[in-house]
Amino acid sequence: MPHLYSLDSLAQFSQEEAQHIDELGLNGMKESPSETSIQNILNYSKQLSVRSSEVLGRYEQNLN
Repeated sequence: MPHLYSLDSLAQFSQEEAQHIDELGLNGMKESPSETSIQNILNYSKQLSVRSSEVLGRYEQNLN
């Protein structure tokens, strides 16, 4: 049987999460990936080729 959630239970969950974040001192902390990580991911996506083949099905190929 699936769980049914009401708007009140969602609001309570949100308030509890905000309390936990405040207790841990994580409020206002924003972290993001470094520029190097972003460039590595973008470069990987440029050199990756995913194609379909009747014989092999779907295959991935590194074009580097």
